[in-house]
Amino acid sequence: MNPSAPIPVDEILESLDLSRAQPGIGFLEALTDRFNRRVPFESASKILQNARVSEPGKKPRHPDLFWSEHLERGTGGTCFARVAAFGALLTELGFEVDRLLGRVERDFDHAALRVGQSGKVWICDVGFPLPALLPWAPGTVETLLGPLVVSRTARGFRVNWGRGVPAGPSELEVFDDPPSETEYEDRWRETFREGTRFLSSVLLSRLSSGQVVSFARGEIRVDDRHTRLSVPLGQGRPARLAETFQIDAELLEKAFAIAGDPAPADPRVRLTAYLESPQSPAEAFASIAHADSYQRLWAGIADVAEAHVAGDSWRLSLAAPSHSESLPGPTLTEEVALDRGRLELRIRRLAGDRTTEGAFRVEQHSGKTYLVREAFLSGAGEEFLRHDAQRGRLAGTLAVDLLAWARMIDASRAPG
Repeated sequence: MNPSAPIPVDEILESLDLSRAQPGIGFLEALTDRFNRRVPFESASKILQNARVSEPGKKPRHPDLFWSEHLERGTGGTCFARVAAFGALLTELGFEVDRLLGRVERDFDHAALRVGQSGKVWICDVGFPLPALLPWAPGTVETLLGPLVVSRTARGFRVNWGRGVPAGPSELEVFDDPPSETEYEDRWRETFREGTRFLSSVLLSRLSSGQVVSFARGEIRVDDRHTRLSVPLGQGRPARLAETFQIDAELLEKAFAIAGDPAPADPRVRLTAYLESPQSPAEAFASIAHADSYQRLWAGIADVAEAHVAGDSWRLSLAAPSHSESLPGPTLTEEVALDRGRLELRIRRLAGDRTTEGAFRVEQHSGKTYLVREAFLSGAGEEFLRHDAQRGRLAGTLAVDLLAWARMIDASRAPG
């Protein structure tokens, strides 16, 4: 394909459900949002392109191929392809566009756009992708998925994404100086090296203003600012992913045949809430790592009617608070197992003939400490993908547990 070949702008806008408009920040925001929502970040098309094209110089999926495949099969692409395709669309619509290189894990492994109009300039990073446009200047932009903090470096701008749910790299850099067409192509071709992540596994992701829906290693994840739903997929993954990401199932099946289709590492449906803590992992976990301190999590919610402690496990019988006239006597039993190595309390909760499982634990990501509350859900979990309100209600319950834990940590560190 020709890097400068024309693209079908009107068909693309129709697929994004947008009409032509004068270049400006409102139109740019709408274009960026619809692109991230409707054009998936996915490696399947890259895997197939790498397999069918042997000549290195012809492996990049230039904008004409990118958009024709998207319109026909719902595909998207990874970093360099997405940036080139979206940059071509913006240029056709009258924006001033520079393709830039940058860094996520190493220099020149990333690409982004600098977009200008009427003397104003923005970082438009659909290659990572980031959930918002950023002014070409230091500052902080709040998003539903967390703050984006932009700072100046010697060669460009660094962006830190303060997500509440740890997921992959949280920092990137965009370089000031636009590369030549030849250098951009050379860096793009380097991403087709054998064994690279995007050629080794089928990955899909779609970004909206409040959620990231993704697939990797046999499971779908839905991340919002503070929680993650993990739904393992059994047989027939291509068809189920095609429905979720609006991408051709046959294409996915071919990509899985090349890259492999491993089973989920954990077969359980999980809903996990995260809360960042200023304490070290050991300090944070110590606040609930004993039977008596764990019982304080229930203060005001339930009374501990009976407790049996045996080493690193304990069993609690819980009743409604003494000031409440409802549900007298023991109504709930919790069996707790302490795993000091994992900084985790495994919880088994029994209420009548119903049993649920979950955990409290501490994790560390990118040098940050996270309090984690996890619940294992019954069923296939796909009802939570279809009904977000149900997921939200359960997430709210887990968040309350984390806030109680955080208050205990604060209380334990208070003077006196």
